[in-house]
Amino acid sequence: MRMPLRLMIDLARHIARKRKAGEKYFPLVLMLEPLHACNLACVGCGRIVEYKDTLWDQMPLEEALGAADEADTPIVSICGGEPLIYKHIVELTKGLIEKRRHVQICTNALLLERFIKHVKPNVYLSFNIHLDGMRETHDRVVARQGVFDHCIKMIKLLKAEGYRVQTNTTVYRETSAEELEEMIKLLTSLGVDGMLVTPGYHYQVLSNDIYLKTDEMPYKFYRVRKLARRHNIINTPIYLDFLLGERDLLCSPWTTVTRNPQGWKGPCYLITNGHYRTFKEMHEATDWEFYRTRQDPRCRHCKLHSGFEGTVALDFGKNLRDTIALVRHYIA
Repeated sequence: MRMPLRLMIDLARHIARKRKAGEKYFPLVLMLEPLHACNLACVGCGRIVEYKDTLWDQMPLEEALGAADEADTPIVSICGGEPLIYKHIVELTKGLIEKRRHVQICTNALLLERFIKHVKPNVYLSFNIHLDGMRETHDRVVARQGVFDHCIKMIKLLKAEGYRVQTNTTVYRETSAEELEEMIKLLTSLGVDGMLVTPGYHYQVLSNDIYLKTDEMPYKFYRVRKLARRHNIINTPIYLDFLLGERDLLCSPWTTVTRNPQGWKGPCYLITNGHYRTFKEMHEATDWEFYRTRQDPRCRHCKLHSGFEGTVALDFGKNLRDTIALVRHYIA
């Protein structure tokens, strides 16, 4: 299966419970950024630019664990920055697992060998390794030679030790469809459990021109959609149709919320209007319908999965054809 059965069941129960309680705008995933410091300087990363003045601030462990309770999401994605730099990463991971949260650690893999000495495989734990193409492309994107080879080495080690391993690939303008296919076939041969492939978002704090334009997406993601039929690509077929321009989706920015050392980031994972002391303050201060319909100019060219796959999850069961397609996709 492309996603753990327990995660899908817990996600379905979460949605049912929130709807029964009469809630409309509730999160599914907490993006927990305990710090923004990183041991790489990737060319497409907006975090190390946006938070350059507070780069080494770290969230107290109690706040990080408390954020999971505030957001009340079944999935917690620990990211950053590089989360394995965080001084409490072992205690944070174990604490979230004790709360029965599905923990996904988003990492560049450089510090993984040290981390897994302290945290054993668990049904609630998976690693999401950043891999933006084959060797030449990935090492250029992360601005350091040898990182691609280290990632492959770590994937092999994690799989041998029994951990669940996913990858996260950002597609830039210079990434060819042929290279994507080569990478996906390589990761399949290594036994990777799931692959997320998504177009890069042009962060408002960056001025480079490496990001895909809307009219450039169909060619590259047509190949990805074909590969998804026989490889463990996590992207839903509905989201891939959206990237190809074959259907439209509204965004559900509230489904993925972000907590970092400065507070609760609003309105979404990608754009920042401000930081709030509590989840409740951020939630009540945000006009979700305004962002759902992409009225903000910063939203108009965004097709990143974080908001749109949330829409797919919330709409599950409303359309028979889409429901059948999703079930086939995930049990394949």
